[in-house]
Amino acid sequence: MPTFTQQQLLRKRANGETVLADAPETPQTHVLSILIENHAGALNRVVNLFSARNLNLDSVSVGTTEDPTTSRLTVVTTGSRRQVRQAVRLVRQLLDVLALDEFAPGEPVVERELCLAKLAATAAERSGVLELARGLGASVVHADREAVTVELTGGASEIDAFIEVVSEHGLLEVARSGRLALHRQRHLAL
Repeated sequence: MPTFTQQQLLRKRANGETVLADAPETPQTHVLSILIENHAGALNRVVNLFSARNLNLDSVSVGTTEDPTTSRLTVVTTGSRRQVRQAVRLVRQLLDVLALDEFAPGEPVVERELCLAKLAATAAERSGVLELARGLGASVVHADREAVTVELTGGASEIDAFIEVVSEHGLLEVARSGRLALHRQRHLAL
């Protein structure tokens, strides 16, 4: 077993790394808000850096901000703290990146995700399916003879719970937008 100095042990613990050589690092979910220039290739360069660090992107949401020359990219990834810190450091160095903010657990953040779900609903089942969906906070956006499509906006855990409940009642398809997140009290400055 390798021996570490006190400083190395403190750094490893602070980075969420294991101090035992054969113990795996604990992966954590990280949410990042990245302001990028709104032009072709900017998104691709950011996403490729995560791939180069062997980080999977659990969700990616991007759209134009109040300034049409700027886009906000919200990335949710799972990995060790060390992997994510390396990726963040490299992303900050990209010319297309204007600002980057990582949302720490427990910070005052507004997070939302959109879910579209198509539920099987024949004529006989339709009223029960509609009642269930509305009872869970979803609204109907389309209906035909075979199915009803509903939308729900909420936190990731609310969407997960919704999908779990409706999956027992003929869930046909699901599309999720991925998380969008903003700080409640401060803004990400350029």
